[in-house]
Amino acid sequence: MLRVSCLCGAVSQDVAARIPESGDVELTLGHSDVERHSSGLLCVSYYPIQPPQFEKGTSKHVGADGWTRYFCSACGCHVFRGRAGDRGYVWEVATGVFNDDDMKPGARYVRHSSVLDTKDGGTSIWLSDIDGQTLRVDHQPKSSEQDKEPAPPSPSDTLPASCACGTVSFHITRPDEASYAPHSGYPDLQYAACQHSADFMSNPGDEMWWIRGDSGEKYLAGTCACRSCRLASGFEIQTWAFIPRSNIFIHLPTPDGLQTVPTPLDFNILQPGILQTYRSSPGVMREFCGVCGATVFWHNKARPGVFDVSAGLLRAPEGARAGTWLDWWTARCSYAEEADRGRTGVAARVARTLVEGLERGLLRSSKGQE
Repeated sequence: MLRVSCLCGAVSQDVAARIPESGDVELTLGHSDVERHSSGLLCVSYYPIQPPQFEKGTSKHVGADGWTRYFCSACGCHVFRGRAGDRGYVWEVATGVFNDDDMKPGARYVRHSSVLDTKDGGTSIWLSDIDGQTLRVDHQPKSSEQDKEPAPPSPSDTLPASCACGTVSFHITRPDEASYAPHSGYPDLQYAACQHSADFMSNPGDEMWWIRGDSGEKYLAGTCACRSCRLASGFEIQTWAFIPRSNIFIHLPTPDGLQTVPTPLDFNILQPGILQTYRSSPGVMREFCGVCGATVFWHNKARPGVFDVSAGLLRAPEGARAGTWLDWWTARCSYAEEADRGRTGVAARVARTLVEGLERGLLRSSKGQE
């Protein structure tokens, strides 16, 4: 049996695995437009299961790809998805939310799917091999032309972003004078907090680490494997872009609902139903779409001026990694040491090997060996 739980614990149950006739369970990292925009991450993965039980506290959204995704109404964690298949209804559980007692057979990542949807390869460029296994790359896009989600309208030279259902829509502007105003301690992405003093991590020199690029035209972005991000999203690898709040403009609907107006991000003026907030720890807020479950923002009271923005929502014309806007940190994955924290059995081993493979790929890319 698999023990399933989201971050807040509201969705918690045991489910039975769907075991293949022979060999390990083969896992896929999905990169399609729908998978990215409904999760807020650059890739997702699921494990096959028998039908789960549904109780109060779970929301669902039917995606353009035919999958119905189920997520926690309180914390936004993606838990299950299901759809009709050739042999009946198929159920899967998000790989980041379950534990097991070293079940047999095991599981391993074997392929990337819908990589063409990303245009630039997305995270697949950092995950060519996991646990000694070279991953196959499915170049066929999962989304048909009629399933393509249009990018939200945004002013020129801005970076549009929106979730799968379009309830959350915003754009990001280039760094400007106001982008240098906030103060923020260093992120674990750049310096492992477990290896540095609190004084050092406070950034006493006031370095504007989130501004990147030769001319200060980009923002820092990176990967995170911490337990909270895993259980808030449902998946092992969260992808964040670090954006000053002053450069985020959310698109608010007009009273008649016929158009939207770009407005500086201010939670005090947001209409109900646009963003759901979950306080994952004291002073820490996470926002997600209450309709499709996409993760959107992470921010805290100690760093109010710089937000973590879910990179899977970005609609850059050049591709999923938004290379003309973001400078991806490749020296490490944030909180990589937490990849298997609180996990047991096959779930722990698969999560650990996934993040280890990611860090190897990140380091290869930093040395020009993609």
